[in-house]
Amino acid sequence: MSLRFKRTWKRRFTALHAAVDTDSLMVHAVRVKARPGGDARHLVALMGRVNGSQLETVYGDRAYISRENVQCIHDRGAYPAIEPKTRLRARSRGYRGYKELIREYRRDPLAWKEVHQYGRRSLVETVFGMLKVRFSGSLSSRKHREQRRELLLKVILHNVNRLNFLECARR
Repeated sequence: MSLRFKRTWKRRFTALHAAVDTDSLMVHAVRVKARPGGDARHLVALMGRVNGSQLETVYGDRAYISRENVQCIHDRGAYPAIEPKTRLRARSRGYRGYKELIREYRRDPLAWKEVHQYGRRSLVETVFGMLKVRFSGSLSSRKHREQRRELLLKVILHNVNRLNFLECARR
């Protein structure tokens, strides 16, 4: 009788969730996660780290749509420019901002995207591209704790670089 044991490794990818200023392309808040799961649950925590008095519009892709997220943005006085998923119910269940967003989007999706400048959402992807080009697209650390530190350092260096660029542009 022979027995074989094989150790399987489950790959874990480190994900960076960021709140980016669309005017200056500076990162104001980040969360680094290695666990698999949805993106929507990270938005409220990111919103708590951003100065709410300056918020006008919060852009996000369809992964961030949820009643709680939309209501959190609505309560802080900003407009939630998060495109709803297809076949999403408009039931508010106590979240009034969610119902308003769904109804406004369903009236005319193309006009909604134009009025709220939904194309500015891609500027977050621009920042991620800047991070990958400047600091390589891979992490050299092996453990999650060090990967988290490495990502946070890259974000800090990106912000320093943006500050330097913006300061030189003002001169």
